[in-house]
Formats: sequence, C-alpha cells, structure tokens
Amino acid sequence: MLQSILQNMIPTMQNLAIAFIPLAILLALASKDQSGVFKKWIWRGIKWGILGAAFIATVKLGTKAVKREVYEGLVLVLGLIGEMSLLGFLWWNVRQGVSLDKYKLAGGASCIVAATLLLYHGLDFILFPIEMITFTNEIISLEFLMKIIGFLLGGLLTWLTGLAIIRAASILSTQRIIAILAAQLLVVIAKQALIIVQIMAVRKIFLTTKQMTPIIGPLINHQVWFLYALLAVTLLLPVVLMLQSKPEKPIGLNPAQYRKILMQTRKKMRWSGALALGVCAMFLVSTVGMVYADEKVEIVPAVAVVAEGEQVRIPLEKVDDGHLHRFSYRSSTGETVRFIVIKKSGSAYGVGLDACEICGPTGYFERDNQVVCMLCDVVMNTATIGFKGGCNPIPLEYKVDQGKMIVPAQALEQEKNRFK
Repeated sequence: MLQSILQNMIPTMQNLAIAFIPLAILLALASKDQSGVFKKWIWRGIKWGILGAAFIATVKLGTKAVKREVYEGLVLVLGLIGEMSLLGFLWWNVRQGVSLDKYKLAGGASCIVAATLLLYHGLDFILFPIEMITFTNEIISLEFLMKIIGFLLGGLLTWLTGLAIIRAASILSTQRIIAILAAQLLVVIAKQALIIVQIMAVRKIFLTTKQMTPIIGPLINHQVWFLYALLAVTLLLPVVLMLQSKPEKPIGLNPAQYRKILMQTRKKMRWSGALALGVCAMFLVSTVGMVYADEKVEIVPAVAVVAEGEQVRIPLEKVDDGHLHRFSYRSSTGETVRFIVIKKSGSAYGVGLDACEICGPTGYFERDNQVVCMLCDVVMNTATIGFKGGCNPIPLEYKVDQGKMIVPAQALEQEKNRFK
C-alpha cells in the first residue's frame, strides 16, 4: 500500500514543486510592494496559468488536437523570456534600487513567469487524476484509493511548503528575497533550457555533437537533480532567518508594542522551521521514498512449454493454487510468446497473453495475491482476466479436458508479433 501511495505522491510533488516554490518566493517579494500592483500582476498570471492549463487539458482530452511537444516548447520559450526579463529587473533593482511598483517590466515579467510555470506543470497536475481514472479497471477498490491518497498527499505537502515559504520569507529584506529568487530562477531556466534542447533534438531542429552528448545525456535522464538544486537553494531561506539577529526596538515604541513585534518575529521563525521540515521531507520522499517506490517485485520466470500435436497442454494441478503462473511458447519463427494462467474460482480460469492492448508486452506479476501490470502498476480484477478491456491481459483461447488445460498452438502463433 505504501509503495502505491509513494508511486503517485512523488511525481505529483516533484511536478508541483518546480512551479510552487518560485511562485511562493515571488509572492513573498510582492508583499514588499505597498501599492499591491506587483502582487496583482502575479495573481493575474496565476489565474491565466490555471485557466489555460485547464483549457488545454480539455482540448487534449476532447479532440486530441494538441501536440504535447509543440505546446510545451512554446510555453517554455515564453517562460524563458519572462524569467530572463525578471532576472534583468532583479539585477537592476539591486544596482539602482528601483521600486517594485515603479518598473512595469517587473509586473509583466512576473505575470509571464507565473502563467508559464502553471501552464507547463499545471497541465500534468490536472491530467494526472483523469488518466488515473481512465486506466483503472476498478475505481471502487483499495488500490485506487491508495493512488488518490498519494496524489493528494503530494499536492498537500507541496502547498504547505509553499505557504511556509511565503510566511517565512516575508520577514527578510527585499534584497535577500531577490537573491534567493534569482538563484531559484537560474535553476528553473537551466531545466527549461534543457527540455527545449531535448525537444529540438527530437524534432531534428538542433543536432547535438559528440562533445555535448556526455553532458546533456545524464541531465536529461536525471532531471530530478534540478529539483534537488531548487530545494537546496530554498533551504537557504530558513538558514538566513536563523542567523538573523533579534529585531531592535524602534525608537518611540512602548514595551507592549515591542513585545508584539517580537511575537510576530517568533511566529515567522516557526514558519521557518516548518519550511525547513517541508523541504527536508520533500528531499527524503524524492530520494529514500523513490528507492522504495521503485523497488521491483521479483518476477517468477515463465515456464517454457511446447506444442504436442498443435496443442499446448498444461496439467491443471500446476495452476490450481490460485496464484499467477507464467508460461512461454517459442513460435515457429523464433518469437517467445508469453501467457498467464490463474485460477479464479471453481473450474474457472483466467487465461491471457502476458501483454495488454494499452501497455504492450510488459507483462504482469503477483503482489499481495493480486495481479498487477508491470508498467502502470494497475491492479487487475481477477474475475475479469480472460475478458477484453482496460489493462486486462489480452484473452487467449483455451479449454479444459481430462485434467489438462489445452491452449491451441495456432492461437499463440497468431499473437507472436506482439512480442517482437
């Protein structure tokens, strides 16, 4: 159960964190603008990003007209423009001390950054539960409940960490918030630039050289490193807060007013502790949790069978224990055709290929007395094995005669192309 929760919690959390963490720091910076104009621009971008992602998800599901690579490429290019413009403003602010509400580029760039982050990462967040429902055989099941819990926990942990960032960062000076935000934007820009290069390489718009491959390859295969870098930068926030000295008593304040300031400071320091806890939890879930979530169940090797007079015969005593059994048949042209057998109840057996129409020949394994798809981790309803639909094994013709299960060799020969 824990493995199923983590398998859905981790991708949800990692996807949202790349968007939520920079947005939280950006909102903390906006709190320094007394006019509220800067904050309005950011919330405008957040609204457009959410609505845009929801619209694209609807179009994608309804018409399949949206090419994912094209959409992502355009959003990322626009995002890079906004992020680099915002970085330019932040540098100008540090050099010249320009006010947030007096530099229109800051508001426009922040709006673009907020919108594109949610257009890119928000789309997956919206599609994830929809696809989970689409590819699940039984919605009313413990397995589906565990997946939903994982999805919600991933979203909740990210949201709480983002809230802690906003509350904790508001106590910092504008210049320190800008420094942390700039470092985060550099990480985001590096990740987005890598994805754009990857899309261009796939489309043959950009050809990588032999010298670039050893550098780009590992980064593409380990994009989670960018999340670790983002978490490391964010962890600087509570460190800076803990090193910050106690606020001095302003001239003219009475002791009661000063105690109120100290109380507010302690409250924000508690948020700082919550932030450190959230960042560490996200890192541990993404590392230790990932190892456990990806732990592979030992797969029982398929038993080789041969045809006897155009029929494959399997003694029933070998498959009547209620557990999953895997078999392999070598076709006339050399392909290994795998199929599974499991006793369902009474004299009923579930017989099908070790493959399905959705996930292909990745196969199935048994976990906690349940048949599970190796690729998508969907749990099969044992009663439906042998019937078409969903992630069920492709049904295979068979009959029972004189204590043996008989599978026509011709039926296996017809399916050999699925295992090429």
